[in-house]
Amino acid sequence: MFIQNIFLFLFTFFLISCGSQEENEETLSASNIYKVHDDITTTLFWVGEEANSSTNANISNISSAWDENWTDSYGGVDDGINSFTPKENPFYFALPFNDFDVNGNRKKDLQTYIPWAKYYDLNSSASICKNRWIKITKGSKVAYAQWEDVGPFGEDDAEYVFGSSQVRSSINESAGLDVSPALNAYLSLDGMEKTSWQFIDFVDVENGPWLNTITTSNIDTDWYKPDTSTTWQWQLSGTINTHYNVDVYDIDLFDTSKEQIQSLQSEGKKVICYFSAGSYENWRDDADSFTASLKGKQMDGWDELWLDISNNSLKSIMISRLDLAKEKGCDGVEPDNVDGYTNETGFNLSAEDQLDYNKFLADEAHKRGLSIGLKNDLNQIHELVQYFDFAVNEQCQEYEECDLLLPFIEVNKPLFHVEYNQKYIDNTNGARDTLCQESKKNKFETLILPLDLDDSFRYSCE
Repeated sequence: MFIQNIFLFLFTFFLISCGSQEENEETLSASNIYKVHDDITTTLFWVGEEANSSTNANISNISSAWDENWTDSYGGVDDGINSFTPKENPFYFALPFNDFDVNGNRKKDLQTYIPWAKYYDLNSSASICKNRWIKITKGSKVAYAQWEDVGPFGEDDAEYVFGSSQVRSSINESAGLDVSPALNAYLSLDGMEKTSWQFIDFVDVENGPWLNTITTSNIDTDWYKPDTSTTWQWQLSGTINTHYNVDVYDIDLFDTSKEQIQSLQSEGKKVICYFSAGSYENWRDDADSFTASLKGKQMDGWDELWLDISNNSLKSIMISRLDLAKEKGCDGVEPDNVDGYTNETGFNLSAEDQLDYNKFLADEAHKRGLSIGLKNDLNQIHELVQYFDFAVNEQCQEYEECDLLLPFIEVNKPLFHVEYNQKYIDNTNGARDTLCQESKKNKFETLILPLDLDDSFRYSCE
């Protein structure tokens, strides 16, 4: 197969329609975004497979179209003989299309036939195909897998891969899909068999062994990634005090101008832009975009309403907010109120609903080159730490739950932490001193701030 050393963007996009304006918003699913390809001849291939004229038409899989060192990246030859733990997803596949030509140039007009192309920077060196997901069906069995190579027998069959045409190649009974040994075994395939497949967004991938190890090699991760040494300031109201000697300013997306963001960046600071992703605020510029069916109960202690994160029409509004963050030049975003499933929202939200929504936010942020932080949502940190670049937490010390945030620290991702209790403000019986000692031990970036986040006072544990 064609060898190309390029980089990819890992995370997938989730295409949304705005839906109707009343109670009956249309739920947009993969079935009406991506075409189902039925009765496709499916063949077996594997990482590290050597060229052989009798078994694979002299096509080597030691390298892939997108990873010259594929076998090393994977961790070994995936032939079922060698015993090792794969470093990448063993559920992988190949389709006969490459978004780069034989000279390594991006193919033209990808936006006209690849559904997700318009959401990517096509001037980058990253493939927009590698690591995307498909759903594969054989009878009653269903599996999911990541796109890791090009083939079988072609690299330019866009009409089949993204359209409704038959497979162009006639080789091996017009084989149109190569699957890995893990997929082959899971679906109980025997030789060349017929399967059905369909592109699917990551948020729609069902739980299964294909999620145990997600491929992240050759990722184009060109967004800001703070580490545990990163210092910060958080101010969401009042005139921004720009005089703190910190690395990051976390400020309001709507209330901060593009010029203010640029001014902070000109001083060497990164700018994280705050918005609520889980509550309705009637004073925001886009408040009219929220239909009645999206609005739930009032949040305890705040003049905001919980939102129905399971409703797909909400996602289009959040995409617009992320687009605004990108347009204003934010380095990252802090979406708030992403733990609605643990609250009385007025909706029957599950933990799975929250995971899907939070992963969606991370995917869409990264797709726009934005860093993203996980706000609170402590009970899902283990599932989400790999998708987020930092964490923001309020009052973990007061509620004795800071240990739950350590998974971020363990992978050198910072915790931006704030406490509001009066005992920390007044340093009652040395409470602030004790807090800061504990924070430094845990490598937390801790501030003691007013609840209004208006910079009326600020204590830092730095």
